[in-house]
Amino acid sequence: YMMQLRKKLRMDESIYKLLGLCKKAGRLLTGNEQVTEAIKKGKGCLLLMADDSADNTKKKYLYLAGQAKLTTRFFGQKEKLGRAVGHEVRTAVLSTDQGFGETIIQKIDGENKKR
Repeated sequence: YMMQLRKKLRMDESIYKLLGLCKKAGRLLTGNEQVTEAIKKGKGCLLLMADDSADNTKKKYLYLAGQAKLTTRFFGQKEKLGRAVGHEVRTAVLSTDQGFGETIIQKIDGENKKR
């Protein structure tokens, strides 16, 4: 069990680092207004929401993503997500880079299959 937990923590850490790289490359939008506006304009390829986001927040983002036919995933906690991208708390981030988005999806989906 401890080995599985360590492996999951390493995988989570690699995703957080990837999000940080994506942000530094200017390919990640954060903050409610920025993310919402970009989705409405059809920008972005992956909407990533924190697992511990409020239900109403999740519903709002899922609705917007559905309208824009945008891929979504749930991952991590708000505080860790925020820290990974240089902020305090973030409930959602939006990747505007296809390559980063696909890599993140593969890592998240690969981890979910192993559970």
